[in-house]
Amino acid sequence: MNALADKSFYDNDLLEGQAEAYAPHVRAYAEAWLEKCRPEFAGRTGLKVLDLGAGSCTTSFILSQEDFVGEVAAADISAARLETMSKQTQRVVGGDPAKLSFHEIDFNQPLPFPDNSFDLVVMDAALHHSRNIWETLTEIRRVLKPGALFVAQREAYTSPLTNRVTFKRLLASPEVAAGVSENAYLPSQYDYYLRANGFEPRFIPVYESWKFKLLFFLNGIAFSKYNIVARSTKAA
Repeated sequence: MNALADKSFYDNDLLEGQAEAYAPHVRAYAEAWLEKCRPEFAGRTGLKVLDLGAGSCTTSFILSQEDFVGEVAAADISAARLETMSKQTQRVVGGDPAKLSFHEIDFNQPLPFPDNSFDLVVMDAALHHSRNIWETLTEIRRVLKPGALFVAQREAYTSPLTNRVTFKRLLASPEVAAGVSENAYLPSQYDYYLRANGFEPRFIPVYESWKFKLLFFLNGIAFSKYNIVARSTKAA
């Protein structure tokens, strides 16, 4: 029943103009971690990427423009959202649609991919929607190759000074009203879940505006602006 609520909500969340609104934010976050990770991928080609909770496929199309990426499996609980939004997104973002394949997948269930299938797994504003973050991370680590990277960008955070406001806002959100799984975590909680499930995470600050750059010393206290780049510790 919970999965049906999630699917129903996102099947109908197909607002015109979403791609234009989201693309600059998604690209800013993607560029922040790609800048750090491109040297690791330099000289490599044909890498297989899983964009889990792909939604509008903005991250998928951004990554399809990278030379090291050979194919991107764009996976979401709503096939309708993938089909509709991907067309809008490709017009706005560009990218190579030939590299993309679409998969209707509920990441609250075991992922339908063999062990060690992917060189990179990314989630854009999606991990916090997991109904069991422990199980989701276990599955991500399973389908990643040993030593490969998992990236969670634009995650939903709460901070020590903003807990009350954050959870009040979530309770008033249309997602919660519709029965959709909507969560927010402290950076330290994300760190715990990742380490407990066999990852070594690092948190890369992302500041989209000069205001946040000036207030960098409050990152993680009053607000949280990070990419999470986590390496699987799975042995080869």
